[in-house]
Amino acid sequence: MKKSTKKRWLSALLVAIMTAASLAACGGEPASTESSGAAESKTEESSQAPEESAPEESGEEAGGEAEAPAEGGAGTAEALLLEPYPEPVDIHIVLQYRESENPDTPADVTPETSTAVKLLKEELNINLIYDWIVNADQYSQKFGAELAAGNVPDIVMLGPNDFEDLVSQGGLLDLTEAYEQYTCPDLENIYNFDGSFIDVGKKDGKLYGLPMGTDPAQMTSQMYYDMNQLKEVGITSKDQLPKTIEEFEALCDKLMEATGGPVLPACKNYIDAQLGDFSPFFHAYETWAGGWYDNNGTLEYAGIREENKETLTKLNEWYNKGYFKKDFAAYDIWAADSQVVSDIVAGKYAIVPGSWWVPNWPLNSNKVEHPEADWVVGPNLSLDGEQPDIMISRYPVNNFIGVGLNCEHPEVIFKLIYWSLQYTLKNSPPEVQNAMTEEEKTEWNSYVYTWVPWRIYSPTCLRQNFEVINEFAKQGKTEISLEEAPRNNEFWGSWASYLNYMENPDDGVAWGTYFSRLAEDGGVDNMIKTVESANIIYDEVYVTTPSMITKQGELNKLRDNAYISIIMGEEPVSYFDTFVEQWKAQGGDDIAKEVNEWYQNK
Repeated sequence: MKKSTKKRWLSALLVAIMTAASLAACGGEPASTESSGAAESKTEESSQAPEESAPEESGEEAGGEAEAPAEGGAGTAEALLLEPYPEPVDIHIVLQYRESENPDTPADVTPETSTAVKLLKEELNINLIYDWIVNADQYSQKFGAELAAGNVPDIVMLGPNDFEDLVSQGGLLDLTEAYEQYTCPDLENIYNFDGSFIDVGKKDGKLYGLPMGTDPAQMTSQMYYDMNQLKEVGITSKDQLPKTIEEFEALCDKLMEATGGPVLPACKNYIDAQLGDFSPFFHAYETWAGGWYDNNGTLEYAGIREENKETLTKLNEWYNKGYFKKDFAAYDIWAADSQVVSDIVAGKYAIVPGSWWVPNWPLNSNKVEHPEADWVVGPNLSLDGEQPDIMISRYPVNNFIGVGLNCEHPEVIFKLIYWSLQYTLKNSPPEVQNAMTEEEKTEWNSYVYTWVPWRIYSPTCLRQNFEVINEFAKQGKTEISLEEAPRNNEFWGSWASYLNYMENPDDGVAWGTYFSRLAEDGGVDNMIKTVESANIIYDEVYVTTPSMITKQGELNKLRDNAYISIIMGEEPVSYFDTFVEQWKAQGGDDIAKEVNEWYQNK
């Protein structure tokens, strides 16, 4: 296709891209309905900053160990991936800029002078060229304008909506042939961890994008209890913690009597915030506020099920009892100075619902201020005390990495991802970092993973690192060889966290990282136990349909307003029926038709 032709279709595409940027849903829906642009998952972390407060598996199977790169021979994928181009290759990229998460990154380093740019030129003869760099609040507008001008980067990170649009308009190269030639076990662990994840990036049997995602199990919720505070109401051992909603309510009543309340953190991000939300209570009733599940071959939207009334009724009862702040819907858990987070850190709650990473933040900060705090994970709540059914996405996709039509080397994306992974694995071990010269430290700290439009996160790394490190712990190991280490970019940070906790068990920050990732009966351990013991209902939809792009955002607002109004008593529970009718009429039925057509023909 000639460039003039590309410019014509890209101009037409601008309307769809800008619509997606302004209307697409955010927050509690599956990743496939996120807004366009290079959205980052809340659960993805850099291996260079293993103790960062912001939250984030490999081998041929979950928990298995990936193969080391093949030695040598010309023609193997590993050899091709590290083979320099005979002539310089210019690769044009763009950047949604954010500061480095690594506090040791030199102040004078910029994306253009970073280690990735320097070493890719030296080692692979690849010139990374930033066509433009803007802050997050300017990205969508700039990206849309550049597309209208016919300027698609050679390598681009796309949110699901933009990916769907560009593929449908013929804006991305087919990567099928390059994938077959250049993929290898290390790369499969990133974008095809279970042997079928790669299919998310295919359209009509052709591969147009490499999916970047997380372990579906990370969507599970847990209940954290401070045993030190619970002593005041007679809870002195973990086996006394509630298993049923009835037992949980009795505990909250005791806490209300002892403290005056509120006794549970709550926020306007009432579902799937993964901290201080109502997800564990919806799960207890085997209900869900979103997601498309298979009901005898037909996809149905969980957010409009009649059963949700029972959950909303119970939450309204708790609201009237004072379990939550009366104005909880005014608080954003992710605000820079979130009052909900501040209250958790201050020790105002003995119970905190949240995801596996919550000990790493903000419970670590609570433990720093209150060393006597004794946080544990309690049973998953249900009506009968048994593990309830849970819903998780079949494939939670954060972004896709695509290659623009002007790029003459579609294989370069595989070389770039592989180079980043090998560089990280080579330089992450503690003994390597301890032996670094000042110049080498500067080079390492000048590698900023958020400044390149690809990622090396392996979705199975949490499970794998938990299992491997706990096995090392049973063997009493405090030193391991490179050959023993799993080949995922998170491992060495987790190993350092384990050693740090062993040396500093009373340090709140060290505890948080250890308890979230590595402790038996900690965050990841309970995440694994939950998905291994529960009957799983899958949210089957991992694509974005046309009606989702234009209508999903408003439908989410409609749902959220209805749910919160019922919980706060502003509307009776019967209002749920009115919401369902409005949801269907305002686009829900259109989306249902589209997702079922896709589901029957995929």
